[in-house]
Amino acid sequence: MECDFCFEDSVFSETRERTSQRGLSYPARQCEPRWFIANVNQDDLLEAHTVLKFRADLSYRREDYAKAFTVYSDCYALIPLANNAMRRDVQESQARCLIRLGRHKEALEIAELLVEGVSNTDHLTGVLNLQATIHHHLGNLQEEMSCLQQLISLHPFNPQFWICLAESYITLFLSITNCKDPSHNSNRFSLWAQSPLGAQQCVHDIARARDPTVSRDDNSVLGPCNRSDPSSLTDDTNGEQLWTWSCACFIRARLLLRLLQPQQASFVLENNMKTQEQIEKLLEKLGLLEGQTTLIVQVMGEDLLAERTKEEGQTDIKTTQTLTSFIMPSDAEFKVRWFQKMTTILMANK
Repeated sequence: MECDFCFEDSVFSETRERTSQRGLSYPARQCEPRWFIANVNQDDLLEAHTVLKFRADLSYRREDYAKAFTVYSDCYALIPLANNAMRRDVQESQARCLIRLGRHKEALEIAELLVEGVSNTDHLTGVLNLQATIHHHLGNLQEEMSCLQQLISLHPFNPQFWICLAESYITLFLSITNCKDPSHNSNRFSLWAQSPLGAQQCVHDIARARDPTVSRDDNSVLGPCNRSDPSSLTDDTNGEQLWTWSCACFIRARLLLRLLQPQQASFVLENNMKTQEQIEKLLEKLGLLEGQTTLIVQVMGEDLLAERTKEEGQTDIKTTQTLTSFIMPSDAEFKVRWFQKMTTILMANK
């Protein structure tokens, strides 16, 4: 069946009004530097809370977190109830000030309030990011990992989330094999913040923990020092799984960074390449065998071969979904989705 649609030429012609305005300059509004330092017009609520928001942001940038929190609080009090987007933004800013001030439980209370107002995946992403940060500072590894796993379920093509999850797995692995307290940031593994000496010691600890010839005390694997109290970790095999999952996450992140390379330039590309190099060196030091690496690359990159990821820029397209149309997998379902096949094949090849 053929459809013949005809349009009048007038549809494509410009109106006299548009033609007459062509060439006129647009008087863009310009703001003086730090225009928001001036006195606030209390009669104009929109101007008032906007000015306070900018002032609080400046204080936060200057690392004056106590002042920033106070100004954010003043700003929040002026925001109309109907302006839900800005209210959420300021609440998250308050929580991040509290994190910097060491008031983590108060920050967690604000995060819980934000959870109650979540209505779409964008809201959920912001809240999960905030909760993961708070749990990271509190040393709540199980809760932090749960948040990161949910973030990856929302954004499986985001390499940063995979790197953070890999770091959490290694930190938990070290905490149950070397009796380190994960609540202390100095004992947490980080691909970014480790000094050369610290990174070398961390890799040595991992290699030693995986060496079956090294004798350990009875409580060295799971004992009173294990403050994470992971209910699912009951023996050395689970510790080995944490190490394997961490390697898999780092490899997944490296695959995604390579996929993003053609779209990047300047310092963004430079940071990408630097991160890939760090991951490469770490995997070598962790003792991952070539055959294991090849297998993990194949399994963790299976979805990257799909048609929707072949074209540049087609990974992790930002879409907002209502929560009624998105089902968040449980932590157990996440591990089945990403690690079960890999673990089964690795065990069969031993």
